[in-house]
Amino acid sequence: MIRANLRMTAPDGTALAFDVHRPPRDERVPTIVHRTPYGRFRHLDEGRGWARRGFAYVVADVRGRYDSDGVWAPYRNERADGALLVDWVAMQPWSDGRIIVMGGSYSGYTAWAMAVERPERIAAIVSLGPSMSLARTKFSSSGILRLGEHAAWWAERADARTSREGLAALLFREDPTALDHLPVIGIADRLGVDLPGWTAVIDDGPDAVVGEEITPAELAAVRAPSFHIGGWHDLLIGETLEHWNVVGDAETPKRLLVGPWLHDLVFSADTRVGALDHGESSRVEWAVELVDWLHDALAERLPARRAETFVIGADEWERADEWPPRSTANVHALPPGVVRSDPRRPFPSRAEAVDRRDLLERSDALRWPIDTDARRFVGWAHVNVRGSADARTADWIVRLLLISPDGPVVEVAVGEAVSGRGPEDISVRLGPLSFERREGESLLLELTAADHPRLARGTGDADRYRAGSADLPASLTLTVERCRLTLPVVERRRAT
Repeated sequence: MIRANLRMTAPDGTALAFDVHRPPRDERVPTIVHRTPYGRFRHLDEGRGWARRGFAYVVADVRGRYDSDGVWAPYRNERADGALLVDWVAMQPWSDGRIIVMGGSYSGYTAWAMAVERPERIAAIVSLGPSMSLARTKFSSSGILRLGEHAAWWAERADARTSREGLAALLFREDPTALDHLPVIGIADRLGVDLPGWTAVIDDGPDAVVGEEITPAELAAVRAPSFHIGGWHDLLIGETLEHWNVVGDAETPKRLLVGPWLHDLVFSADTRVGALDHGESSRVEWAVELVDWLHDALAERLPARRAETFVIGADEWERADEWPPRSTANVHALPPGVVRSDPRRPFPSRAEAVDRRDLLERSDALRWPIDTDARRFVGWAHVNVRGSADARTADWIVRLLLISPDGPVVEVAVGEAVSGRGPEDISVRLGPLSFERREGESLLLELTAADHPRLARGTGDADRYRAGSADLPASLTLTVERCRLTLPVVERRRAT
């Protein structure tokens, strides 16, 4: 049974569109609620599947997108609009009062917004790679604009009622140097897309507050069971792991599932990411896993903790009640060195797990081979540098590379920091890691002054986002006095 194109009216008069799928029998059932900015029409088959399994499924367009009235301002109005929908569901004669909120990426945020606004009504939460704010998603932890992500998402999703699917790929294919354009705030014009919000995100920066952020304290107060799904190659894996650690208390049931996936997570149609093929063991029967988990959650028979994570290289899953597991610090003291770079020719990025062998020929990097007998690394690595730069602002990009004999060189972790002239102590967190070296493979630590266009390039003493080509310094030098790498080593466990 389906009732499509329904409307509810928000207190300010805005009409919000949603669909209801439910079993054909006239009975009270648990309900899954999903609010999306990407078009509820995408979830017709999903809605029918939930109805066949004995659940109601309510899917709504967020304010200002597709059939919902109003203007979409990302991460605004979602708390109140979500609470309104939850309250409506709870009052329906076919609802048994048990509401499950679910969503991924932006819809992950809307799910958590409903959970913290109406905690007494929420029976379970399913969170897939949540994107919790523009400030957190569009900027790295060190505060640098994630240029490639911002350009692709904004070109396809923002400043409109509907998405422009495929536009970013088309634009970058026709103009491969579009993201090299300076100043950065002018890139939207270079793309040829009318994007009035492009500059505002950059100006607001990584410290922007819109008033609807979900705080760690609110997450810690959640008592409903939660299922956290992430991918080791996903930009938002940090959010997934943070939620896993912060949500609830010691008695709140939580499950973590992290595989070798990109942002499509469990829905990936391929086992390959870049140069790595993770094999058939990386696939998950997601529908079965999710339905079984929900039945257990509603029956209150879940364990307090359950973490299932894929170990890349070993191509196997580990099951535990915690992540990261206990590890041994594998410490490497590395010699001093110098990185000399040209901001007009910044060190280039590569997509996730893409072969980087050609980049080893570049001289604008400092590289340290890591001599270790350890094989399995799970958790967070750390790099501590004592160094200085010849500019007021400099980026320190540190990555851990896995080198296969006569095979690809892939990035297994990357982190960055922004420093002043120094000398000063610079700390960079690398990871998360979950991989095992195969026979013959080795590790290499690499330091560069850029990772473009993943991150907007450093411009020395000039404004990073408003500097033109003429404002760039002729060179930028990083000097390392000492460096220490700490790797998290774990013993190999029995495969699951």
